[in-house]
Amino acid sequence: MTDAYQPKYAWKRTQIDENDPPTDLDWQGFDGDGYVGRIRKETNGPTKGKWQWAGGYPRTHGGRPPTPNTGWVDTARQATQKCEEYWDLAHKVMTRL
Repeated sequence: MTDAYQPKYAWKRTQIDENDPPTDLDWQGFDGDGYVGRIRKETNGPTKGKWQWAGGYPRTHGGRPPTPNTGWVDTARQATQKCEEYWDLAHKVMTRL
């Protein structure tokens, strides 16, 4: 058995505003001030039960961000891993400004 992926960056529940209490179904990741990405669990429709990940790229870098930067996976841990891998890849392939 392999160990489960352990997140490298800080993750916190998403809160849009004071009228939107955070839940365990929507998270944002940060590397200091850098926005690593967002994950959320779909509760309806054809992707119900899946976790969507959307990777962020460093605003301190220029050039074309890698693709794809979003997708669907089975677990929150997998979605976290996808965002963090995307963030790390963006640092490698984009040019620091």
